[in-house]
Amino acid sequence: MIQEFGDEHRYDNHFEPYTPAEKDYLLHFTAAGCLARVCHVGGADADAGDSGEVVELPRVADYPRVPTDVTYLFSLGEERFFLALEDRVAAPAGFAYESVNWLRHAEPQHLLFAAATASQLDRWYRDNRFCGRCGAPTELGPSSREIVCPECARIVYPKICPGAICAVVRLADDPADDAIVLTRYAGRTTALWALVAGFTEIGEPLEDTVRREVMEEVGLSVKNLRFYKSQPWSFTDTLMAGFWCEVDGDPTITVDRSELKEARWFRRDEIPLERTGDRASMTGEMIERFRTMGRAAWE
Repeated sequence: MIQEFGDEHRYDNHFEPYTPAEKDYLLHFTAAGCLARVCHVGGADADAGDSGEVVELPRVADYPRVPTDVTYLFSLGEERFFLALEDRVAAPAGFAYESVNWLRHAEPQHLLFAAATASQLDRWYRDNRFCGRCGAPTELGPSSREIVCPECARIVYPKICPGAICAVVRLADDPADDAIVLTRYAGRTTALWALVAGFTEIGEPLEDTVRREVMEEVGLSVKNLRFYKSQPWSFTDTLMAGFWCEVDGDPTITVDRSELKEARWFRRDEIPLERTGDRASMTGEMIERFRTMGRAAWE
């Protein structure tokens, strides 16, 4: 998954008021995406999971004029990452703004994780330039990652939205006939098959998120929930919790057309192979585990 790239690039988000050095990464974002340099281009369709895209992120030394309004983000191993908070910067030669969603299919994996995580923090900084309580301009905390209002003393910390990914399975007498529910979202020109997923509502345990989202999207009741693992998904400011569960009762799918284009049961031998190269998402990992392992994926 996107956060799994080995101890060499171990993620450390402990905040320190560091001053960037020339060798440090200095990232910048606009509505167009992340400042990056594409060294090799594979397929053009980002949703197809094409391989071959290799990217570089800018370091301080790359900028013709180094931005002055910067803050420390995190470290990956020995590499430090900073964020330029200015609306506009003088882009380094050869760098352009690339969609962060597109970058998730690129190499090396630790840099795509860095770009995605930095984009989440960039949105948080930009969305909190003014106090949501009194409207005064805010300031960055001097020694920790927080935004402070100097007028009313309100403190804001980075936002994380919990959500659930749900692999709904139907077990048969013959394990070869076991099946899983795959869905495709509505309103997308290219949409990969995925699992049921959704955000957790206020006052709702994660297990109830699973039950509600499955019922809302595909009209199924579920039982025997089993936690799989969690994943930070910075593209939507989300911490995703993955669950396996079994259909309870009638397996007839009723599709919520406001959210989904389609949904259906797939036996293991029917699952499309479009996720075999998905290194980023827990959805892709869980689908592949079921396709290759069957019920052993969670037992």
